[in-house]
Amino acid sequence: MTLAPFYAAALPVKLHIIAALLVVILTPVQFAGFPKGSRGHRLAGRLWLVAMLGVALTSFLIATRFRIALGSFSLIHGLSVVTVASCAVAWWAARNHEVRRHQMTLIFLTASFFIAGAFTFLPSRIMHQIVAG
Repeated sequence: MTLAPFYAAALPVKLHIIAALLVVILTPVQFAGFPKGSRGHRLAGRLWLVAMLGVALTSFLIATRFRIALGSFSLIHGLSVVTVASCAVAWWAARNHEVRRHQMTLIFLTASFFIAGAFTFLPSRIMHQIVAG
């Protein structure tokens, strides 16, 4: 494991990685750490939402190298648009006590995050370089 690729990365990539790590750390806290609806759950949820928005929004500052792209945007950027919209839905549902919608939206967001995150460990990606050295 080496952090050299992280240090060498552009600022948007660094911010993207830091936001993603916050999501990874806060996810188990949200699902198992606090009773649902408690003050701790709400605070951790706000932090999680900001981190998730950080992941999505910084992705627009990172150019793609994929062949299926529109300019510097790829299919993964489409997921970022869906993520921003889903964050808004999750927040709105929580504020309006629509518990089921809130839960389902956050389950979708979390699953999407970890599925997309798995692709960051492909050999050509920075996270693979960090973990594999």
